[in-house]
Amino acid sequence: MLCVFLSGCSATRVIYNQFDWALAWYISDYFTLDDEQEDWLDEAIKRNIEWHRRNQLPGYAQLLREFERGVSSGEMTPEKLEYHYITFITLWDEFVVQVMPDVSAFFLMLSRVQVDEFYANLEESNQELWDEYAGKTPQERKKSRQDVGVKIFDRVFAGLTPGQEDLVRSYQSSLHDLSLEWMAGRRQWQQDFRALVLERPTEPEFSARLKDLLLNPNGKDSLQYRQRTDENRRIIMTMIIALREELTDKQLKRFAKRARKIARNLEIVTAQKI
Repeated sequence: MLCVFLSGCSATRVIYNQFDWALAWYISDYFTLDDEQEDWLDEAIKRNIEWHRRNQLPGYAQLLREFERGVSSGEMTPEKLEYHYITFITLWDEFVVQVMPDVSAFFLMLSRVQVDEFYANLEESNQELWDEYAGKTPQERKKSRQDVGVKIFDRVFAGLTPGQEDLVRSYQSSLHDLSLEWMAGRRQWQQDFRALVLERPTEPEFSARLKDLLLNPNGKDSLQYRQRTDENRRIIMTMIIALREELTDKQLKRFAKRARKIARNLEIVTAQKI
């Protein structure tokens, strides 16, 4: 949802209506598929994007409208932000359940060579993520978190004042540094995923285990990591509420106008025929 907001109002419809080929192109970076596999994948992507368009875009539009009303009215609370977060996760889980049959079918049609290629490309992606976002020292990672936070909220509210930037940096600096644990968990999940695909148990066991991996990606996280993740989420929510109190009338009006336009564009996309 945040990605849609950051993409801008005018781009929302264009991006979504071109999402099928963009997703296919993205997937092609990880696999070398034969013509039959590519044709199957194209149809599966189109089918699931159409389901998402009809069944989930209205929910995202409603979620954005509710968030905008909370920010504009000044009635946003930690409880309401938690509700928005849970609603978003619920929508995502519903989408995972929807695509599960096609995801299972796709990975069962891959050869051992293709699975190994996929895993090698995932590891390359891991390293790129680490180099770009995590940094090499705790201090570098702290600065990266601050810079990313300022960039996001600067975009959402069409510009932050120096004082507002300082507020965001202050809250971002208090976040737990979970970079090492996050990357370790990401790699562990990928190893479990690869092992399952190579084992290829018969159905329905394969789909059941794959579904558990996709719906519970943090199943092997330590209790301490989960607690710190929850604490980070609460810090971010507290920051949003504190930042709301510092927004000017001009910033609030621009935010409301933009959020409503994006929500409307999502509703228009829902009604379009493709």
